[in-house]
Amino acid sequence: MAFIFPAFLWACALIAIPIIIHFFNFQRAKKVYFSNVAFLKEVKTVSRSRNRLKHLLILLMRCLAIIFLAFAFAQPFIPQDNATQVRNSQYVSLYLDNSFSMQNEAGNKTLLDVGVSYAQQLLKVFPESTLFQFLENSFEGNTNFFFEGKKIDEQLNRLTYSNMSRDLRNINTRQLSALRQNASGNNNLIFWISDFQKSTVPNWDKVELDSQQQYYLIPSLPNRVSNLYVDSLWLENPFIRINENNAIFLKINHFGSERASEKVVKLFIDDKQVSGSTVSLEPNTSQTIKLNFAANSAGLKRGKITIDDYPVIFDNEYFFSFKVSPPVRIIHLSAEKSLFVKNVYGNEPFFEIESYGTEAIDYNNLQKANLIVLDGLVEIDNALQGALQQFIGKGGTLAVFPALKVDLDSYQTLLGIPLKQLSEKESDKIALKTPSSENPFFAGIFEKISPNMSTPRTRPTLVWTGGQTILSLKNEQPFLSLFEKTEKSKMYLFASPLSPEVSEFAQHALFVPVMYRLAISSFNSSERLAYSFAENTAEISLDSLSKNDIFKLVPATSDNKTPIELIPAQRIVGNTLLMDIPKNGIVAGHYNLVKNSDNQVLSQIALNYDKSESVFECYTPEELKSILKGRKNVQVFDNIEPESFAAEFKEKNVANLLWREMLLLALLALLAEIALIRLWKS
Repeated sequence: MAFIFPAFLWACALIAIPIIIHFFNFQRAKKVYFSNVAFLKEVKTVSRSRNRLKHLLILLMRCLAIIFLAFAFAQPFIPQDNATQVRNSQYVSLYLDNSFSMQNEAGNKTLLDVGVSYAQQLLKVFPESTLFQFLENSFEGNTNFFFEGKKIDEQLNRLTYSNMSRDLRNINTRQLSALRQNASGNNNLIFWISDFQKSTVPNWDKVELDSQQQYYLIPSLPNRVSNLYVDSLWLENPFIRINENNAIFLKINHFGSERASEKVVKLFIDDKQVSGSTVSLEPNTSQTIKLNFAANSAGLKRGKITIDDYPVIFDNEYFFSFKVSPPVRIIHLSAEKSLFVKNVYGNEPFFEIESYGTEAIDYNNLQKANLIVLDGLVEIDNALQGALQQFIGKGGTLAVFPALKVDLDSYQTLLGIPLKQLSEKESDKIALKTPSSENPFFAGIFEKISPNMSTPRTRPTLVWTGGQTILSLKNEQPFLSLFEKTEKSKMYLFASPLSPEVSEFAQHALFVPVMYRLAISSFNSSERLAYSFAENTAEISLDSLSKNDIFKLVPATSDNKTPIELIPAQRIVGNTLLMDIPKNGIVAGHYNLVKNSDNQVLSQIALNYDKSESVFECYTPEELKSILKGRKNVQVFDNIEPESFAAEFKEKNVANLLWREMLLLALLALLAEIALIRLWKS
């Protein structure tokens, strides 16, 4: 046992005072004479012995009270095993989680405020010569360097929330790297202050804790709350036209232990509310709702979903972006300069069609199209095959009307399916079957499909197997089939040419809706509705890209709290801009993609916070202790008040202080003295 303030031990000399009082009683005794005292001699002897024992015990209690009181002021302690390591530590690495999950509350404080208090208390534990590495989720600043405690305290006072969520494996790697570069050896101290969301450490076995370092885990436990957030959304029809009814579907998740009742959900477009609904969810369930809307003007639109949910508010808004009436680019390649395809698409302003003969094809322009229609080509040469395969590989849509007689090898090479060509003798004109109302291709085209519906007659020239049949002949052979080559690319194959002498299809009322559906289904815009900060790259399709172009992100609204312009890392592949999603110094919202050379707004993206931050499923101290049981270099603290954290840390890692016990013993000695005086009668 040692003492923090040994000078107070001189107060033990005060025990001389009760000793002097005991042995030098200055009160004079009075003599009392009795006529017969022979009988009292024995009684007097016994009483004197009892009084002497009582006085000695009272003297002992007084001395012990003085000694224990002196010990309490001297603050005795028993040094812990790692006390020398803590006292002599020159380098300490500290990580404080400032992700948005730390916006949750513990008592009347946010978890981030509690974590800052823990960190500030921790700075007081170590000597002034100790140097600290400070890490938070943004990884900004000189994270690999060590600074004095005063510098770290300034950073703690300026700390705000980060939109980044970090895996503790990455944190551990950075801390160990910095310690190995700066510290002189092992036995350094590493601190983690976090709510320890289970999403950040799905598997503790993969966290390689260095056995030569000492780890301290300080959990900040949140209140048990309910939280609603948007998991995902999608459009009923991705091709949005002006004043046309559309709908957006939302999947809303609920994390919590209590039922969420009548939560208001609103849909805003360009800051104007256009739809709304309410949701009620049981604990840990999800629900999909539908919100209707119609856009009254063309161009880029800023969409926003809001949920009326408290106390966690960072995920109450979900941003998305879309474009109204984007042009569908169609290229028509025709050997006979047929006008059927050109006329059907030329009547609508949102279709942009270019027609080429086989002798004058602009191969560069093919890659900019959404839909390419091959109309009556006898042979597909190698150059065209290469361009078309590249187009399909990038997610384009190809529609093929064969010629009356085709080169099967070139067709089969392009389409990748076995084909059979029918001669005029092998086939007769036959009517198409009535379209199936259950086929998704025809959804929304016909109000009602009659079994007696008139259908065109055609003579098939190609036969195949496989694919998804959209239209078939009455002999059950396919007339129009869909082949999905990749997740985005589609290939439509017709069994007959468009020539009137072979087929009535181009002159029938069914031709227009089928061709419109082909074009609209080809609209596979790579501009996603929304991105998350957890993702790395955004893919944006643009026209007329040059490899020397530079693009920047600018907040789309004046109320955005990020006034700076950002130029993320970017690269151009074909007609697609691949841009790294910024991680730091940016908040969720809408951002315009601006060409740096002329400040022209070319597109727009919406950024949202990581969904994993909305799930407050955290490890408790008991769970952490159970998981890390057996690792002697790991210490997990229970959920304690920040004000008492420094004292508890010292008791567990520097010394076991005994001043409370000494003070208690002093009080017990005084109580024993009082009991002896009051209860022990002479």
